Amino acid sequence: MIKKGKILMIDLRPFKIKDEIIGKDDSLYRGEQIPFEHLTKFILNSIKKIKAKRIVIDSISSLEMQYSDKFYMRQGLQGMIQSLENFEVTSLLISEFSENSETPLEWFVTLGIIQLDNQIIDNKMRRTIKITKLRGIEHSEKVHPLELGDNGLYVYEN
Repeated sequence: MIKKGKILMIDLRPFKIKDEIIGKDDSLYRGEQIPFEHLTKFILNSIKKIKAKRIVIDSISSLEMQYSDKFYMRQGLQGMIQSLENFEVTSLLISEFSENSETPLEWFVTLGIIQLDNQIIDNKMRRTIKITKLRGIEHSEKVHPLELGDNGLYVYEN
């Protein structure tokens, strides 16, 4: 799919791994953050390039580490998400969350939040899924066990 130009993978991390040593990638990161406006334009141009219908950003958490100003981060993220909505692409933004941490910024600016977790159910570690937020759509508020199998993803009622 990559060779056919149907999938485009872009690495925008501000560091690179070379010979098992992590160092700054000076071509991308010169001690300052990538302005959200540039990042958004780059993503939108990439969408146009391959006529993408879906985009995955993995991960918003690592993007957030580049910005110390939470207001700037929230404002930039909101602009990026709005731009993606205007392009009518389905966007999947992956982030990390811990119950003991503060609510992530992306929770305030996205239309939906689907949480994947591992929980102990009947003395076994089980993968679970919970829809925390899905604006304008009724959904289950329960935690559901899920299973990744050879034929796809299975979500169980209980």
